Amino acid sequence: MASTDLKLSSNAVPIAPTPVPEVAASKPGYMKVRLMYLTPEPQHLRSLQLAHAYNIRPPYNEEISILLPQMKVFTLLETFIPAFEILQKAGVISKNSKLRDFRILDEDNLTLSYIF
Repeated sequence: MASTDLKLSSNAVPIAPTPVPEVAASKPGYMKVRLMYLTPEPQHLRSLQLAHAYNIRPPYNEEISILLPQMKVFTLLETFIPAFEILQKAGVISKNSKLRDFRILDEDNLTLSYIF
């Protein structure tokens, strides 16, 4: 019977985790966008309350804000997929979450947002 042991090469390159983007409430030349997504793994307090107090089952509606350079903000959902995927890889959002909508926030200077 042949051995199926796998051995790592001494030349193997470790995979670095995706860094979490910095946060700020605003940044000159950037626009704030709120991303709405469905997730089976709640992180927001309201979703946790729905799950535990009211026994509501997933998926849960959650939101996260990002800051993008003004020239990169368009009114197409596909515009925000790369930032959403970075947040998933960094562990900020569950990998099983699905982006469903967005809202451009013109006058919000208080909400902390991830900078891209």
